[in-house]
Amino acid sequence: MTITFRAVDKLSGELLSNILDIEQEAFGDAALNEYVIVPLMRYGKVYIAVDEDDVPVACAYFMRSMADISVAYLMSVAVLPMFRGQNVGTALLNYSLANLKRYGITRVMLTVDPANFNALSVYREKLGFTVVDSVKDEYGPGEDRLVMSKDL
Repeated sequence: MTITFRAVDKLSGELLSNILDIEQEAFGDAALNEYVIVPLMRYGKVYIAVDEDDVPVACAYFMRSMADISVAYLMSVAVLPMFRGQNVGTALLNYSLANLKRYGITRVMLTVDPANFNALSVYREKLGFTVVDSVKDEYGPGEDRLVMSKDL
């Protein structure tokens, strides 16, 4: 199976529907919805991985910092369950990070649940992010997050 990567420059109804399906499959009730994805596409950057039929199988969302325009924040990455464990998400993020340099981005930040050992392993070992801080109750009581950073 061939997977390719690209930035989303124009969001059609069908593409939005595909992305919403990936979000729902990956995150259920915590999935991003169209009221978040559309502004991220217009004012941030959205990247997708597509199969040989040009159907999205993974997506990643970035927004630029207002405090420092050389910094982007990885808001979320979602991969369809049947493509997990095949390095699709890692490859999509590698593609995205390389592409973000074109926009003057020199650092990418993210937050991750400290108990999400799979994501921590990917971010640290495969992508080179380092933990720079921790935030207690970031998304409410008991929703702690590690803050990670990578210079591009």
